[in-house]
Amino acid sequence: MLVNKITEGFVIQVFDTELKRFVSQEFVAGDRCQYEDKDGVPVCSEAMEVDGKAAALPFDTVQPKTSDKIEP
Repeated sequence: MLVNKITEGFVIQVFDTELKRFVSQEFVAGDRCQYEDKDGVPVCSEAMEVDGKAAALPFDTVQPKTSDKIEP
């Protein structure tokens, strides 16, 4: 069974007004998660346990490149 783990949170993006570009971003995960199957039916979080521990991945965000400039 495939399980979707949906985590609430927010993204902080930092924009440099002198350079006219974004310089960083990060995702801040909240405490609430919900788990569902591919049809959107809720499932128990225990379905994602491996050897009795919750499976997890880091919430990586790709940082802007120094060449990523906002054009007017």
